[in-house]
Amino acid sequence: MNRTMDLLQEARRRELEQAHFYRALSGDAEHAGDAAVAERLNELLADEQHHVARLAARILELGGTPQGDGAAPGTAPLLDAWEPEARRREEAEVAWYEAALGGVEDPGTRVVLGGILESERHHRETLAGKWMPAGPTTTKESM
Repeated sequence: MNRTMDLLQEARRRELEQAHFYRALSGDAEHAGDAAVAERLNELLADEQHHVARLAARILELGGTPQGDGAAPGTAPLLDAWEPEARRREEAEVAWYEAALGGVEDPGTRVVLGGILESERHHRETLAGKWMPAGPTTTKESM
């Protein structure tokens, strides 16, 4: 279970970083008056925050305590060049979740990580959010 908890903590840290990244960019878009881009970024932010919540819930279900707040993303790219960096970051997320799932045997954790992976694939392809499925989040719900 220790490996599972370590993976969940790392996933949560990564999702917090993604949330920081999209939050900074959405603020820039709002300040620039670009409502369409701000909406896209806010939808991505909402999905990343949902991932954080699902991961925190799973950590708590397994008797752990969510650790840390995630690192700040550093300097966000210029607003007119955010898409290539976001796509690179989403590709990295997809690769990380695919690898992480290979090391998880716990069925409830696989459900949570698999749902997030599906969402990250959507982000990578469309750079749009508000897609996170409302599927089962615990082992009990998936049975």
